[in-house]
Amino acid sequence: MNRNYFMLPFLRKALMLSVMIYTLLTSCKKEGNLFPEFNNENLTVHFTDTLNLLTSLLKDDSVRTDVASLNLLGIYNDTIMGFASSSFYTEITLSGANVNFGNNAIIDSAVLSLKYASPTSLYGSYYDPMSINVYRLNEQLSQSAYYCYHTADYSSYPTPLGSLTYLPYMNDSLQIIQNGDTVWQEPHIRIKLDNTFGQELLNAGNNTNSIANNSALKTIVNGLYITPTTSVATSTLAKGHGSIIYFDVNSSLSTLTLYYHNDLGTGKSYSFLINSESKKFNHFEHNYTGTDVEKQLSRVGFDPTITYVQSMGGVKTKLSIPNLRNLSKDGKIIINKAEVIFTINAGTGINLAPIPTLALTGINSNGESVFLTDFFEGATYFGGNYNSSSQTYTFNIARHIQELVNNNATDYGLYLISSGSSVMANRSIINSFNHPSNKIQLNITYSKL
Repeated sequence: MNRNYFMLPFLRKALMLSVMIYTLLTSCKKEGNLFPEFNNENLTVHFTDTLNLLTSLLKDDSVRTDVASLNLLGIYNDTIMGFASSSFYTEITLSGANVNFGNNAIIDSAVLSLKYASPTSLYGSYYDPMSINVYRLNEQLSQSAYYCYHTADYSSYPTPLGSLTYLPYMNDSLQIIQNGDTVWQEPHIRIKLDNTFGQELLNAGNNTNSIANNSALKTIVNGLYITPTTSVATSTLAKGHGSIIYFDVNSSLSTLTLYYHNDLGTGKSYSFLINSESKKFNHFEHNYTGTDVEKQLSRVGFDPTITYVQSMGGVKTKLSIPNLRNLSKDGKIIINKAEVIFTINAGTGINLAPIPTLALTGINSNGESVFLTDFFEGATYFGGNYNSSSQTYTFNIARHIQELVNNNATDYGLYLISSGSSVMANRSIINSFNHPSNKIQLNITYSKL
């Protein structure tokens, strides 16, 4: 029997099926109607990028820094946004219990060391001298909710324990002489403190005395305040100068070390630690005097073509889409895709890098930031990372837009804020919807039912 006889009907059926699939895939009209009409609801696809996005500038909320991985220190004068500074408070802790320094311990020197987070971890100019002071606190640090934020301010003794002026650029290891030996250590700064302070600490564990634990230590020294020598109100830094440095104070290199001698000999040392057991947090300040930021905050005479987002509890942008629900005025719709794209204002990210990642949040009835539904789809889907090639940030917010057009959620607007505001000094100057080119884009693809 001829085998091809049985294969012929099969080939005919396969050919007919191929023709049907080809027809289905090539019969979609440009207007959006899908043919053949396999959907009984006659679904149509539409696109819009013309909805207005209104922006307004607000001061950011207090930023929690007591659990931050880095501590920021310094001051700079941004040519666009004015002065910004950071200082920080910290406790010191023992490296063991019942600390004793021996008989007749005498201070040789006291040194505060602060390790760079990385050799190039600063924001601003590498080559402008940085001047800092270290003060002794006259009250203990609290870890209550209020004191975890940048509004915190503790009193300290007026005379600094030590000062340092240096160039912040530090990309090489440091050569340290310890007990006659040369030791290479990762980049850090070393601030010599007052010997009287060092001797006071030695006296607490001198002869038959000992420092039993960290609670006992806090009765001797409440903590330290490390700050630039000038503030955002008094600094004379020229525009475009200064910097803020990122320190890893949880590192084993970040210590308060006493170098001393006693009856048993010389070359002795003891290091108090700054670690996860130490209460510590940053104190941020900003001065927008004479800038467009000041005008935008006061709503008087500002540039409507740009808006701002700033780390360190600076400023954030509020967005609203007043005509969004017009999309569904003729009936229910399905949001297939919705993305909002923010573009950096040309030339503003050259000397000071934009924020690496922005966050787009919803707003509740109390004016607080809340996660959008799209956020829980994961960072890859949601977006927010800075694209250096296009100089843009893109967010996918289809689910949030769907909730709004379905009237399932009250629309209080959106906040565009800095992600990681407590551990970086970056800022982003962004084109608003009023910018003549590269304005904020809201691209929505939707289907009418």
